[in-house]
Amino acid sequence: MPNLDDLIRDHLSKDRQVLNLKAKFLREVGAKELAKREDLKEVRAMDLSQNGIGDEGVKAIAESEVFVNLRNLNLASNHITDVGANCLANSTKLIKLRSLQLVVNDISEEGEKVLRNSTELVSLTSLKFRV
Repeated sequence: MPNLDDLIRDHLSKDRQVLNLKAKFLREVGAKELAKREDLKEVRAMDLSQNGIGDEGVKAIAESEVFVNLRNLNLASNHITDVGANCLANSTKLIKLRSLQLVVNDISEEGEKVLRNSTELVSLTSLKFRV
């Protein structure tokens, strides 16, 4: 996994609200480390697409106090299954999330339904599963 400090320094916007880590080989361990980074509490938009973070990485993000201000989250191409979809749907931390992209993952119609019917993601207005 690449050095997270360097990635954050190089890919976090000056106002600290946008973090673009698309295709940075983070994997599950990187997602778990991001979820612990107090210096990311102001992030409103985050692109973690094409990182292979899987269900455990999604779980870490969904349960993280760090991402309570997140509004837009791109998790495309991350080997996420219904397990990860359930973690997102039941997240009590991502309640400000408005847009969620999950294209090119392994989420079934049942997993999509769980997310669409989430009672926790009350601000969600855009949910994308297909290109």
